[in-house]
Amino acid sequence: MPETRPQAVGFLGGTGPLGRGLALRLAVSGVDVLLGSRDQSRGREIAADLSGQLPPGSGEATGASNREVLERCALVLITIPYQAMGATLEELRPLAPGRILVSTAVPMEFLGGVPHPVTTGFGSATEQVAQLCPDSLVVGAFHTVAAGQLLKLDHTLDEDVLLTAHDSAAKERVSDLVERIPGLRPVDAGSLDSARFCEQLTPLLLRLNRLHRAHTGIRITGL
Repeated sequence: MPETRPQAVGFLGGTGPLGRGLALRLAVSGVDVLLGSRDQSRGREIAADLSGQLPPGSGEATGASNREVLERCALVLITIPYQAMGATLEELRPLAPGRILVSTAVPMEFLGGVPHPVTTGFGSATEQVAQLCPDSLVVGAFHTVAAGQLLKLDHTLDEDVLLTAHDSAAKERVSDLVERIPGLRPVDAGSLDSARFCEQLTPLLLRLNRLHRAHTGIRITGL
């Protein structure tokens, strides 16, 4: 019996580096991806560019508006920069109930070129998504995976992805998605209140990259 084709995965803000990188890797694995943007034509432009990089047998990359992504997809990755995330979700919130929303945003700022975490009134960006969209199933993930490395298909990934969520079924669904990308391993990091610690790893990794002129990720040993 042939393998069942996975449902399409949507991206809010899929035209940014992280959205493009994750969409590219998932499409290569056979997943259809829908890249959203405030400007539908921009989404289509980026989807066409990604399609040109995909080998035979890949999933389809399609462009759309952010609104269309939520209308059409049951699982949506939010790859919008933190500064714009809240306003976008406020606008699209009526379409979010019942969806699995994967928060990838990291609240941080650069002072003198050095990244610093930013304290939010919600505890973390992931918890903010949960409060803005209370009828959605929210999962935090992909905070420590470098977009630039995802975009290089000749680069071999070798790192863990920390997952936080209250809903175990939603977490398992996203875990299955992570496992479709060779070199990435999903690690259950607990409930949403652990998301703040996962997000704060990103500024540290960026500092390490600057210090060592490298592209760092994380591995949790002993599991």
